[in-house]
Amino acid sequence: MKKVLCIGSVTTDVIVTPVNDIPKPGTLRAVDGVKVLVGGCASNAAIDLAKIGVPVMLSCKVGKDTFGDFVKKTAAENGVDTRGIVVGDVDTTVSIVCVSSSGERCFLYNPGSAAAFVKDDISQELVNEADIVFVAGAMLLSSFDGKPCAEFMESARKAGKYTVLDTAWDFDDIWLPKLKDTLPHLDLFMPSVEEAAKLTGESEPNLIADKLFELGAKNVIIKLGADGALICENGKERVILPTYRFIKPVDTTGAGDSFCAGFLAGLANGWDYIESAKFANAVGTHCIMEIGASTGIKSMAEILDFMKKNKDKI
Repeated sequence: MKKVLCIGSVTTDVIVTPVNDIPKPGTLRAVDGVKVLVGGCASNAAIDLAKIGVPVMLSCKVGKDTFGDFVKKTAAENGVDTRGIVVGDVDTTVSIVCVSSSGERCFLYNPGSAAAFVKDDISQELVNEADIVFVAGAMLLSSFDGKPCAEFMESARKAGKYTVLDTAWDFDDIWLPKLKDTLPHLDLFMPSVEEAAKLTGESEPNLIADKLFELGAKNVIIKLGADGALICENGKERVILPTYRFIKPVDTTGAGDSFCAGFLAGLANGWDYIESAKFANAVGTHCIMEIGASTGIKSMAEILDFMKKNKDKI
């Protein structure tokens, strides 16, 4: 099985449920639950992959604080190779995740250590060990986005690595200039439809994909949320793969990251794009069944069994 290196954003998520609106200043409102869990695109994907059973390494930056210790401990306990987690003189990134009664969420975000992550924080030894290099959380990596990321991905690809990238929401509202130089060095780009629309100025998924191919991405997958995913493999017919809409989401935090993890798990096992994407939809479905980005993720055998039992419910 191929080995994956997940690089990029990490947070500690403080998840509050339910939050359908914000109390007025000076008032207090009770909530049903508050949980503290590891989040962030790279750490979510790494933990998901480890739980599925794929060998995975994590490269990210945390601070010298309780949150940083929590990230390292949680990742290691879930089977992630944590040699690539570096500690810096900065606060660990924290997200306050407000989950509504419908399972949708919004975030209050302190950029912290993710914004301080730089190219030199990546261990070349881990890159050498990896078969698939996945940068997750682009747009939030303020010191790595742009030219540093492009240079790194170009080098990794020249070294024979399969290069993959996913984005997060750009709170700076800069978008394409942060990513334009990197796209030609990607074997696969997997943004959400909302983020891809901001990058391209298009709203229809196929037009979004057309623009991303024009910008240099070799293969593109557009994550469509509850509608599944648009699979655009270079030279092949495009396919929209629906997902398991009969499952009511408890919490959609990390759903896109879990889709990416599921797809990379397929690639790590030598599956084709369609087979990998079907599995990715099932992994994403498991994510939304529980509160937290990685809480609901099961082993590969359990997820494959879920797919078999529910093959007629898509």
